[in-house]
Amino acid sequence: MIKRHITAMLGAAILGMSASVVSTAHAADELNVLLFAMPYTRALAELEADFEAKSGMDVNIEVIGQDVFENRIALSFTGKSGDLDVVHAPVIQLQRWVAADWLRPVTAEIDAMETKDDILAGPLDSFVVNGENWGLPFLAGTGMMAYRTDIFEAAGISEPPATWAEMLDVAEKIHTNETAAIAMRVAPGQGFNMFVYPQIMRAYGGTFFKDYPTDLTPSMSTPEGLEALGVYSTLMNDFGPQGIGSFNFAEVTAAMQNGQVAIILDESGLIAQTLDPEKSKFADKISIAAVPSGPAGRSPAIAVHGLGIPADAPNPAASFAFMEWATSEEVLTKIAVSAGFADFTRASVAENAEVTKAFESIHPDFLSLRVQMLNDAIGHYRPLIPEWPQIGQAVGENINAAVNGLMSNEEALEAADEEIAEILSE
Repeated sequence: MIKRHITAMLGAAILGMSASVVSTAHAADELNVLLFAMPYTRALAELEADFEAKSGMDVNIEVIGQDVFENRIALSFTGKSGDLDVVHAPVIQLQRWVAADWLRPVTAEIDAMETKDDILAGPLDSFVVNGENWGLPFLAGTGMMAYRTDIFEAAGISEPPATWAEMLDVAEKIHTNETAAIAMRVAPGQGFNMFVYPQIMRAYGGTFFKDYPTDLTPSMSTPEGLEALGVYSTLMNDFGPQGIGSFNFAEVTAAMQNGQVAIILDESGLIAQTLDPEKSKFADKISIAAVPSGPAGRSPAIAVHGLGIPADAPNPAASFAFMEWATSEEVLTKIAVSAGFADFTRASVAENAEVTKAFESIHPDFLSLRVQMLNDAIGHYRPLIPEWPQIGQAVGENINAAVNGLMSNEEALEAADEEIAEILSE
């Protein structure tokens, strides 16, 4: 790698950034970036040499599994080792990390960015806690449906299901031993089954709390919540592929790409992977649709991810220089085209002719449907509270147990409420 050497003048000239975010003070030997695996992060790691060439800094971009990441980041934060310069920062973890003083605010640095107004306001504002901004977004994903048009046509189905009740009917008509009707994430976790399950729960009027955010009385064990869990359990158990009880997003995506299932509901960036003929065997037979609605309306999943600076990072200015580059129009455009990355967070990328052409080629309605789902989503789809990671894990385990027949649906929701209350009382 190129020997790290950066000055304020060189950084401003080469990276096109304001001199206020680049400094030689306390320069370390290496910039260490820790991310967990998803299409953007894997593609970013492949551009490591680009940043080194432009900045003169050495950088190690390490991409690992999400479970491993969460353990690793907790050790680094609590140990105050100062071994990381930039970290993957999911918004659902943000409240907890800020409350624990694990991140450094970057409000002044973002305000000084010449391209700040190009960043989509919703994703950027989602990193604001207590009046300070704690990260730069690189991903704004939302829920979508992908379905096999050939299987629907063979069954005489002209339109994708618009409601969850219709989904049950469609699943029964198309499910076979060779091709299961539907797959969704079932593996337990605040970012796993808790990314997809609330789409059903909220559509039926279910909630995590009695009146978020003013009344955090747990309220999952309600008639509405029970009906939603019944729909989810039925779809997965009666119409899902073998082994669905442990499926996460990778297995769901692969099942659609390989023709094992006829319908999936997952994050927009992963849905895009199923439409890419270079990644999906059945890309020409897959179309997309909105997340189904229920008696209480539609509630697409939403996830915002970004980059943050650990509180003990040795050179915050260099850290922010990397963050600004990694979320720039140039980099996001490259990744959108090369990796089929659909969840970009800059308006200019959506207007780029090459990007527009690339996504129109996989599906003419992809970008417009993504915008529709983001507009329908609510910011607190998963509660934005410091305790959410523990709550999401606990609830996810109970929901997973219900689907896998280890508990009844009633027992699972009652246990979820009990564990939420216990976590909030600690």
